[in-house]
Amino acid sequence: MLNSIEIRKSITNGLVQSLSEGRIPWRKPWASLHGPRIGTNFVSKRRYSGVNTILTMVAETKNNWPISYWGTFNQFRSIQCSVRKGSKATNIVYWQMLKKKVRDDHGVEQEKTIPLLKTWSVFNVSQVEGDAVAELFAQPELKTFDVDHSEFDAVVAATQARIEHGHELAAYIPSEDRIVMPDVGRFDTWEDYAATHFHELAHWSQPKHRLNIEGSYEANEIFAEVTSSFLMAELGIPHSDENSKAYIQGWASRLKNDPKAIFAASKLASLSAAFILGFSRPAEESDIESESDSEAVLA
Repeated sequence: MLNSIEIRKSITNGLVQSLSEGRIPWRKPWASLHGPRIGTNFVSKRRYSGVNTILTMVAETKNNWPISYWGTFNQFRSIQCSVRKGSKATNIVYWQMLKKKVRDDHGVEQEKTIPLLKTWSVFNVSQVEGDAVAELFAQPELKTFDVDHSEFDAVVAATQARIEHGHELAAYIPSEDRIVMPDVGRFDTWEDYAATHFHELAHWSQPKHRLNIEGSYEANEIFAEVTSSFLMAELGIPHSDENSKAYIQGWASRLKNDPKAIFAASKLASLSAAFILGFSRPAEESDIESESDSEAVLA
């Protein structure tokens, strides 16, 4: 059984691995298929808090689970549901308060409460079978947005990028040279959908056979977010920058030892935005003023 220090270390290592593999669980501008947007116990309907919110988010993004409902093996069994054979549990944590008798400096015995960090195994409803959870996986009625997105559609279509909707994540998959996206109706707003779409198109522009832009994971993410912001502004799509601002600042803090990082990301974001727009616009409209250092290398 792991002690408190080992549990904390295991949680931290798992989170670092998730980030290094490109999964950012707290950046998800589309809704869950059904139910709450953060980890919640399906039986008690109580939301998880603290690090358990992060732990369930990490598991959901890693496994592309579309619903944020969870429960223990016995909880699901209590509602006549069963965990599929071979399913791997996700560990969350809780504090167990232990009472221990200790002596003070004067030899007086006192009872002291000691918090002990423990793990608890839960399963996502995507790992469960039974009538009580089956209806959760029915396709919901998706939102529609009364927005003129004809120019956006034209820009995206002109790239001829391979884009597939209906997925539980937004990502560019280099090995397959394709972009996967949730359906537009899953997003909070159409503008969030457009910004996420442009973020992934920025990554699509990076391979050697396009712009040959290379960089660390952190630098690539800043580059893609800045590119998305440039494209949104270029097309005149109103979009709150609060999420992007926090996102960029968060990654920029990891690159603070390199003062050139944000300059490199911004320069290459301009190149990427012009490249993407160049498929649907005459060359003179998408040309940008070049800078002296034209190497496509991020921090």
